[in-house]
Amino acid sequence: MSRQERPDFAEVKARRMSAALSYTDAEAGFWNGRAAAVVHRFSAGRPVDTAAGTADGPVSNTGQKSPIAATHGAIVDFLTVVVPRRLLAERVDRLSLVLPQLFGLDARDVRVCDVQTKRWQFYSESACIVDRNGEVVGRYGQGGNNDTVCVSLSGGACRFIRNWPLVAQKLELNGARITRCDVAYDDYDGVFGTVRDHERAALAGAFAGNGRPPITRFLDDHGSGTGSTLYVGQKGHKQCCIYEKGMQQGVAHSPWVRFEARLYGKHQQIPRDVLTNPMHYLRGAYSYLGELLAAVGDGLACRIELARRTVEATGHAVVTWARRQVGPTLGLLWQALGEETPQFLRDHVSREGLPARFKRVCTAAQLPAFLRETLWPKEAQSCLS
Repeated sequence: MSRQERPDFAEVKARRMSAALSYTDAEAGFWNGRAAAVVHRFSAGRPVDTAAGTADGPVSNTGQKSPIAATHGAIVDFLTVVVPRRLLAERVDRLSLVLPQLFGLDARDVRVCDVQTKRWQFYSESACIVDRNGEVVGRYGQGGNNDTVCVSLSGGACRFIRNWPLVAQKLELNGARITRCDVAYDDYDGVFGTVRDHERAALAGAFAGNGRPPITRFLDDHGSGTGSTLYVGQKGHKQCCIYEKGMQQGVAHSPWVRFEARLYGKHQQIPRDVLTNPMHYLRGAYSYLGELLAAVGDGLACRIELARRTVEATGHAVVTWARRQVGPTLGLLWQALGEETPQFLRDHVSREGLPARFKRVCTAAQLPAFLRETLWPKEAQSCLS
């Protein structure tokens, strides 16, 4: 190539940057439009008239209010129980039956792997708990600790539990004690404010009770779009975690905020009622949360809705990644093969399996429909109806 025919790389770079920014703007417009569609009456600097009644919903210590009574409740997102080995052995003679006996879990969804001589939580033997995709979603421990057995389930395993009242009954029947339980509420559209709103409230003492004010910590993403997190309280005692869940999924402009209370049984007993009424315990963790979430329903959240929202956020993040990493390659293939490109991709590029970021979101059978609904909503409505 002659000097005169060489491309102007500065111009090429400028065109690429322009294309990337235009997509970023479009993505930001999508999420801003979602947030704008929600009735939102927050104004951090405007005082609240507490004498005006409760028609506008809960009044929080931040000087903000929300008229929204959410249509979904809270979820149990992490659970650890300790069971006397003797009582469990009376009802279970095989390791594969432990999860069905305690939680009603189907072995096809979640199972305990082979026990190994590997210490975990002061137990001499332990095993991983995996879901149907082979992802680790919990741990099992035995041998020691006053002849008990410990089972710890992350949110990836809790999503397969379909009957929490039954779980509470099973745990009582087997003499189980809850040593940790995380309850969470997802504010998908940012109705109750941003994480920075709650950080300002924490600095103003909104989480302080009658005793010593809790320790607070704020992890700032400094505008990178990866999400900020507010911690109130201490791990091992009682801790509130408020973070930008949508940004954690990879969507820089998502308004999705999660409120999470982590309850530990080290210094107090955690009632089994937390499994059937998680919102009550989320509100009760701190008075600030009680006032802020007063209008939210007490029922258990719908896991399908959570899966849809997670796929929505993760799907847009995947499109952003694909455009950045393989967009030029796909563009070249389309120029070379034209309408034969889809068939070429199916035969030579596509392979079975799920991207890692989707493995703990929903089942493999649900994912295609949820993702199609996210990326092509109009077509999805006609296809799924």
